[in-house]
Order: sequence, then C-alpha cells, then structure tokens
Amino acid sequence: MKKYWILLLAITSVLAGSCVSDQEVVYNDYCYIQGVTLGSVKRETHMLDSVGKDTTIRSTYTGSNFGMTIDQRTLLIENKDSLLYGSNLDAILVDITFTGASLFYRTKEDVDTVWTTYSSADSMDLRKPIELMLVSNDGYSTRTYTLKLNVHQVEGDSLYWIKDGDAVPQLQGLSQQQAFMLQGRLAVLAKKGDAVILVERSAEGVWNESATNLPAETKVETLVKQGIALFVSTTEGDFYFAVDGKTWQKMNVTQYPGFVLTGATPDYLYALKDGELFRCDMNEQGDWIFQLETLDESPVYLPSVGIKTVLMELSDDSRRLVMVGNRSEESDNTSVVWSKMWDEDIPEGEAAWMFFNQTEENKCALPQLEYLNLIQYDDKCMAFGGASVTGKGTHKAMDALYISQDYGITWNKDSELHLPKALKGVNGPISSVVDDNNVIWIIANGEVWRGKLNRLDFERQ
Repeated sequence: MKKYWILLLAITSVLAGSCVSDQEVVYNDYCYIQGVTLGSVKRETHMLDSVGKDTTIRSTYTGSNFGMTIDQRTLLIENKDSLLYGSNLDAILVDITFTGASLFYRTKEDVDTVWTTYSSADSMDLRKPIELMLVSNDGYSTRTYTLKLNVHQVEGDSLYWIKDGDAVPQLQGLSQQQAFMLQGRLAVLAKKGDAVILVERSAEGVWNESATNLPAETKVETLVKQGIALFVSTTEGDFYFAVDGKTWQKMNVTQYPGFVLTGATPDYLYALKDGELFRCDMNEQGDWIFQLETLDESPVYLPSVGIKTVLMELSDDSRRLVMVGNRSEESDNTSVVWSKMWDEDIPEGEAAWMFFNQTEENKCALPQLEYLNLIQYDDKCMAFGGASVTGKGTHKAMDALYISQDYGITWNKDSELHLPKALKGVNGPISSVVDDNNVIWIIANGEVWRGKLNRLDFERQ
C-alpha cells in the first residue's frame, strides 16, 4: 500500500502542475483500457534441410492479426487465438489505448518489482503475465489489469505420432491389407494365407479377428468404399458387396477377367477393364452398367498395378478424383497420375480425366513405391509407402511424406511433416486411413500408429 500511495502522490503532483497550462483539464475517476494491439513478433522454428540436418529458421510475423480480448469484469487481457509456436515474447511493442492519466506495468508474479511507466515506443517482456495499473485523471482511482499472451506449445504445421500400444498379433503375417473406417471404427481387410479376414479395433482399443466369405481370388487392394458400402473385385473378374465387412454378396454382373475396381465417389464406382477406364452405376432395374470414361490422353498411360485413388472435396464446392498408380512399362521411373474434376456446371458423368504427363521439366514426380498409400489431409494429397519398386529408384521404405498441393501435378518431400521415425525402413504391408477426427492411422507390419497435424487440434475461439 505504501508503494501505491507514493505512486499516487507523484501522479497527483504531476496533475496539479498541469493546472498552469492554458488547456483545461477535466478531472474524473475514469480509468479503463480500451484496446490492446501487438506489434511484430519474432519467431524461431526448426526444420530438416535437404541432408537431414536440423536447421533454425528465424522469421517475423504480424502480431496484430491475433486479437486481444479485454474482459472488463475480470480485468484479464489475453489472446484467444494462440500465437504461433516458437514465438519470442521477450521484446514486443504493444499499443495500448486507455482512458485515464497514466499507465504503469510490472511482472505479475513479482510484487516487489518497481512499476515502469508505459510507453508505446518501448518494447515489453511478455514471457510472463504482467500487471497494468491505470490511474485516473483525478489521481484517486486505479484499476489493475492482467495481460498474458497465449502461445501454441507445439508446432502447428507438424504431425505428432503416437504408437497405439504393442504390435497387434491379429495384424501380423498378413498380405494385401487395406485399412478403412467401418461404422466409426478402425478396420483392416487382409489376406491370411488364402483366407480373407476382417480385423476390427473396438472403441476400447481391443482388436478382434473375424472370418469372411470372400474367395481366395479376392484382390484386397481393390477395396473401395462408397458411403457405408464396401466393394472389392477378384482376379476372376467378379466383384462383391458388403456393409459389415464380413458377409459379402457377389454382384449380379457379367464376369470380366481382369476387371479391377479403382475408386469410388458418392455416385459412381470406377474400374479398369481391357485397358480402359469405366464409370460404374446401377440402373433402375438394379443392373450394373459400365460407361466408358473420357480421357484427354491415350489409355496406354493408365496405371495397371498399385492403383490408389482419393476423392477431394474443395472449398469452392468442386470435387476432384485423383488416381495414382504404376504401369508395367520398363521405361517408367515414376508413378502415373490422372485427375478428374467436376462441379455444378460440369457434372461428374461429363467430366474428362486429365493425365499429368511427367516431363523433363517437372522434377517433382511421385516415385514408384511398394505398398503405395494415398490420402487427402489438410486439403492436400499425401503419399507414402515402402521402398522403391525394384529397378525404379533408391527411395527407402517410409522415409518421407510426398505432398501435392496441386492435386497430383507435382510432389515434394515435405521438410516439416514426417512419418513416425520408428517406421523408417519398415517395408512390410503398409496401409492407412484418415478418420472423422483428422487422425491418420497407419498399420505397418502389425504396428499401429496414429498421427495428427497439431493445428487441427487447436480450438479457435
């Protein structure tokens, strides 16, 4: 209290001296902070360079983009949207508008700290919460606010990974495994010997194995999902339908040897047959019909093995279907990529497929990888997998995430987003899926990992 009275007496003497001015001063007990705006904020982050060395990146961003909220009841001032990870708070310019005579500040935790007169030209150390004491014009009233800055404690543009318990016995010794979400649960369809099995993870994290009635000729890698329906094709040219993943029904269609399901949208299935790409749909009589798709290039460039597709719903209400895979051509050193886009003006049935030809000028092609995985995440295409297909490169298994922000035209190894380090070199069966909570699930050699982009966990107020 003694310190407060000394401070108030000093302020009162200053106010009294101001009476000699020609400008009339109105004395009142008003004292409240009206606005707080942050200046530029310095930031340090770390990333791996092209040779895998940890590199420090220093940058500056605009603090005023992060609004400060003033609660006049609790006298707390803070930013609801946290500042970026790695922000340096030891010297920040702060613009404070207020009604009153003078404003002083000190570190909140240290009550013995001398009060400092606020100036918008002087930077403030905001690594810890501070107290802002505002004094009214009449020198008799004060109001003390607390100012604190919230900062993300993890890198927003980084993936964090957690191993989901020990290796799962039911997921070991499998082949052709495909991960998918089954009524909100993580599930895997795979081959165990000649049998096709379903392995499901319960809400409590317990894995259960079930037999299916699918034939040994089933090509599990052709599994596609349309709503709650599951479809898969066989080497004999049949395809099957199920909802629970256990009991499958053979579809009433003509058997086409070499028929391969490649993808699905809410309205159509897509399949390769006789080197052509078809759109599959059921008519009013319940019969499946196949319509030849329009391509902007020769069908000889269509993939034939390791085919993956991903449906991307874009912010402008348009949709893209991206198809990636490999050809058997010895001259190919990269994957082939096709894409189809439609919207309200161009319906899906009329949209043509575009082939993204990998020219010499494009140095950012997607390599041919064993166990290729393709997902949509954070509005981007992401691909990863095992080692390079024999004779098609020197990529190591699970060594990088390949990101495409232009829907498959170019692919780059991401310098900030990484796969679990423990999976590097694992070249066994690899499958993945993204659930409704933006969690990426990876199943590799019986191990289960889950990852999430940090900023997708951040709550914006």
